[in-house]
Amino acid sequence: MASRGRAASAASDARPEKHWVTSGEVARALNMTDAAIRRWAREGLLEAIKTPGGQYRFRREALSNLMKSRQVPKGARGKPSRAGSR
Repeated sequence: MASRGRAASAASDARPEKHWVTSGEVARALNMTDAAIRRWAREGLLEAIKTPGGQYRFRREALSNLMKSRQVPKGARGKPSRAGSR
């Protein structure tokens, strides 16, 4: 019966899989700034939800797909280029 208690304890110590990531985690994964990631979220370039506290959360799966496809939205290296802004 003691081994049963250890198994239950080990199971409760396991962390649940994290399905949502912060803008900072996305920024680090893409080697970008947190501000750029939040801008992408506001502009709809990267799927996100906004928490009641005003913070963005991104699906881990969406981040993985973006990284796999390497299709980076326009303006990934800073501000988007503006036509006719010479």
